[in-house]
Amino acid sequence: MHNPLECYHSGLVSVSGDSDALYRRHLTFNPLSPAASTRARVPAGTTVKGFLFPFESLLLALFLSMHSARLQAQAPPPAAVEGPLPPDEVPGFDAVRDPMEGFNRCCWQVNDWLFRDLLYPMSLVYNFAMPKPARTMISNGRHNLTFPVRLFNSGSEGKWRGVWAETARFGVNSTVGLGGLFDPATHWGIGRCNRDFGETLGKWGSGPGYYLVLPLVGPSNGRDAIGTLVDLPLDISFWFGCAYPHDFWPNVIQPGGGFNSLSGNARDYKRQLDSFADPYEALRTLYSLNRQRLILDYTPSSQTNDAPNPTIRSVLFKPLTPGFADQAVTRRVRVPATGKKLAYSCWMQPKPAPLVFYIPGLGAYRLDRSTLAYADMMYRHGFSVVTFSSPFQKEFMESASTMSLPGYAPVDCDDVVNVLKLISADLRHWQGGRITGTSLTGVSHGGYFTLMIAARETAGELGGLSFDRYVAVNPPRQLAHAAQLLDEMFDAPLAWPADERRKKMEESVHKALFFADNGLDVSGTIPLSRAESDFLIGLTFRHTLINAIVDSQRRNNLGVLKVNPAGFVRQDSYREIRRVNYAGYTERFVLPYLIKTGRVTSREQLLANTDLTQSTESLRHNPKIRVQICEDDFLLTPTDLPWFRSTFATNLTDYPAGGHLGNLHIPAVQERLVQLFSHHATEDCGRLRHAKAPAHH
Repeated sequence: MHNPLECYHSGLVSVSGDSDALYRRHLTFNPLSPAASTRARVPAGTTVKGFLFPFESLLLALFLSMHSARLQAQAPPPAAVEGPLPPDEVPGFDAVRDPMEGFNRCCWQVNDWLFRDLLYPMSLVYNFAMPKPARTMISNGRHNLTFPVRLFNSGSEGKWRGVWAETARFGVNSTVGLGGLFDPATHWGIGRCNRDFGETLGKWGSGPGYYLVLPLVGPSNGRDAIGTLVDLPLDISFWFGCAYPHDFWPNVIQPGGGFNSLSGNARDYKRQLDSFADPYEALRTLYSLNRQRLILDYTPSSQTNDAPNPTIRSVLFKPLTPGFADQAVTRRVRVPATGKKLAYSCWMQPKPAPLVFYIPGLGAYRLDRSTLAYADMMYRHGFSVVTFSSPFQKEFMESASTMSLPGYAPVDCDDVVNVLKLISADLRHWQGGRITGTSLTGVSHGGYFTLMIAARETAGELGGLSFDRYVAVNPPRQLAHAAQLLDEMFDAPLAWPADERRKKMEESVHKALFFADNGLDVSGTIPLSRAESDFLIGLTFRHTLINAIVDSQRRNNLGVLKVNPAGFVRQDSYREIRRVNYAGYTERFVLPYLIKTGRVTSREQLLANTDLTQSTESLRHNPKIRVQICEDDFLLTPTDLPWFRSTFATNLTDYPAGGHLGNLHIPAVQERLVQLFSHHATEDCGRLRHAKAPAHH
């Protein structure tokens, strides 16, 4: 399964850095929010003389904002519950009202088209022509010119230390920094206070209004649209007409405009967009939650009653090679069963080297952060690497899945094997002389498939496909039990008092967003309780399930849902889907479909066919398998540990601590993991089996 908190961390990791208040409204993967990594974005199409963007939309935003505050005040508090956690209580769902979804989605499609077909290609040319130091200077100068915005709003919120910090920063950078082109203030430890008038209105008690997507501008809401109007004349560049020209296209091509910031992040934006089943919904959620956190100025308390789930440290596993994702070569293979082409990414060593095929965790994209981290780790150790998306991710489902929906491991494994054969043939034709050997590896759900495929090789069921080594990291033994635990972790807030539950859930989500923006300091105590960390992990995986249901039912509606998931307006559909947990997905979607298509006859057969125990002998007699687990992995049962030890014996690396993928960021663990790919790793495995876990870094 992919790294918990991935959807929060990857979506917000670029929000930190050089930023000004106006840019904090937009998140990393907003295609028309050019300064996502610097959080800076202001509406294009405005001048001193007037606004090109329809002024009626902003008036409408004002009207909606005023009404929203009253509607929210009238909303009844959530009722106490005893059963599964109601999605209506979860702050990550319906973070802001969206009654204008049809209009917003139309604007989103316009923005998405502009980004993919115009801005993205232009950004690649711009990056090639404009050196990074020059782009950084332009960004610094642009930030310096928005000083009055930060000064005014910091003072309006009574942040006098912020007023002084921004004044000192402006003075230093304008003089020593040569008009703001350089940033000596940061090197001298002068702080920041990035505020905009939307945040100021929120501090004064204004509700967000309704969610609003503006053409050529991106995500906003009633309150923030009004804040933009106030902030515009405070921006020095506004009065020179260079930041807000009366026409959109000059803003796109001007080096001094927002395009400069977009160009440095365009590849990241596109990867984010490609990874989501519904980018509009993902952006709406993350944008709204992050704006709420910024308004609250949320900083987590360092006091907790218990230690968090060690799995939370999985977010520390990240690629170390700068620009590693951009070094990937993307190729496509045609899948005969579907008639569509599936994309895969590869990093080939310049000289002949062994090749590693990597299967990511549940719902993970071939270029998400955890996948890139694993690929980078192997590439730095001399391996060529191939990655493709999880069978539970939309790219794989749409191009390579032979079932109408994912979730039945034997058929999903058939599809993975078919993809591996196609990619292998493509690579042999393209780079055959540079491949000295092949290995298959995967983490979590991908590790489970790695073991299934290894068992099939022992049984002679792979039809010519073979690997020199199989390495599975933190694989679950029983998928049904793993799904049950994910449901329980999502329901972790039920342990809190009913009258405090929503507040605690909001605080948990705000902590995740804070860590994404400011980094997670693991040198001391992580300010998360066990219940908070369990909830965040469960919430992350619930989003994975929602995306799988949305994508599969939009393409192949099985008639289970009352609301058509393929509709253009989807809020009612999402509200229905959010009430489906992993157990409900199995009972309502997967099992009836399998029975109808003749693949199973009962629930018991389904459970048996997805338990690795049935392949014990095949796994035990395959000497090429290596497995790495952690004893405190939440996906393992007390009976799983003896099974792993008896089945894999000296080929098992057994850490006493680390959670689920929570120790992969540790260099010593990475070195030992890479050793498992060696043909002489059996002796090393025996020595490592009961080795003391390295200290967490």
